[in-house]
Amino acid sequence: MHFGEILALIGLGIGALLGLGALFSPNWAAGVVRLQADPAKPGGYSEFRATYGGLLLLIHLTAFILVLHAPDTVAVFVVLPIATGWFGAAMGRTFSMVLDRGKGGEAKIIPIWMATEIALGLAIAAPILQFTR
Repeated sequence: MHFGEILALIGLGIGALLGLGALFSPNWAAGVVRLQADPAKPGGYSEFRATYGGLLLLIHLTAFILVLHAPDTVAVFVVLPIATGWFGAAMGRTFSMVLDRGKGGEAKIIPIWMATEIALGLAIAAPILQFTR
């Protein structure tokens, strides 16, 4: 196993753990993303468990297993959409910082989350860099 795969497994593991946490503790997930379920509109907890929980968990866990067991050429294609998803999240925060001033876009936590998303994207994409050598 090369260094790129190890970095990807770490990044994918973190993504899977975030999903697992949200799946079993939607209140924790709501706090992380600074949103809350609306009691007047039932189903909010289902959204946290589904989107931040099951979706994140299974996407990252599936890629984790494939990176462990599939040939390197397959791992490259497995990690690419997940890594670009994390880069897209950072891009969305960049848009928020520019377009949402006065609506929370200036929150000091945004650059921290952007750095985290870029780091996760780079870690998950590491097999691509290793493969191109």
